[in-house]
Amino acid sequence: MAATKELTSGTSKLNPETLTVSVTTVVPMHEQDPKPKGMLSPDFLGKLERLALVSKRVQLGASKGERRSKRKGMGIEFADYRDYVQGDELRHVDWNLFARLDALYLRLFEDQEDLTLHLLIDASASMGFGTPSKLEFACTLAAAIGYIALVGYDRVTVEAFSGSQQRVLPPIRGKSSARKLFAFLESVEAGGPTRLERACHAHLANNRFAGMYILISDFFDQDGFDGCIRKLAGSRSDVHAVHVLAPEEINPDVSGDLKLIDSETGKAVEVSINRALLKRYHTDRELFCESIRKYCAARGIGYLMTGSDAPIEKITLEALRKGGLIR
Repeated sequence: MAATKELTSGTSKLNPETLTVSVTTVVPMHEQDPKPKGMLSPDFLGKLERLALVSKRVQLGASKGERRSKRKGMGIEFADYRDYVQGDELRHVDWNLFARLDALYLRLFEDQEDLTLHLLIDASASMGFGTPSKLEFACTLAAAIGYIALVGYDRVTVEAFSGSQQRVLPPIRGKSSARKLFAFLESVEAGGPTRLERACHAHLANNRFAGMYILISDFFDQDGFDGCIRKLAGSRSDVHAVHVLAPEEINPDVSGDLKLIDSETGKAVEVSINRALLKRYHTDRELFCESIRKYCAARGIGYLMTGSDAPIEKITLEALRKGGLIR
């Protein structure tokens, strides 16, 4: 009788009997991301400084920044005219127009405001799985995107959550705040169950500024992925979902008798791996990823699926730019 092996995976959903997981738009993972000292290499940071976040919806920011607002103020770029009313400052009157039309009109300009970037990171126990771990990839990607925002003088807030626990980095702004961002992300650890909808609901309740939401998760939630995405979609913000799976979850190199142990619940399932079962697993995995992609697309949410061993530079400079998140 064959010996029974034990394999602790990121989630019990790796059991082909119950798992619905899959790959549609996978970023190539044959290149390993070199790990520099610190989160991001100086050379990569220099490349990030030439990029900017792309907001499809013009937001009302919290303070002056470098992107256009829907509010009309006293910025630099001309926006429109409006009729003069008693009490308006005469210095804003267009006197050339008055000379031609014998009527008083005020010149309006685009107000320049900041965008609020909300980085939401799933730090549940299943995110600790993989080589490199899904959480390590998530935090490194969040560092890159957050740095782009800080250089653009946008506001950045980060929340890492698992179960009922949330770790929050309050809003920061400016390139000088990058150290705070990196230090926070380097301190995030995986643990606890996945409760995506509860975490997103709590975050939205505590943050009044709309902006851009980027959720990074493996979406292995026993309650489903749709609740959290639906809540974010209703926030009047740009929303992007980054779906991360470990290489071992995308192409498991296993065979024989295994005991799969859910890292969040401790539930164990014994399976005998053969070619037919692996084929079924791949089919279910693809259906799972495709269902998330379609759900996001139907709600105007950006979706990227990637492996945790994908090079961060390739993801940031190519995949996110192609997806319209940065330029």
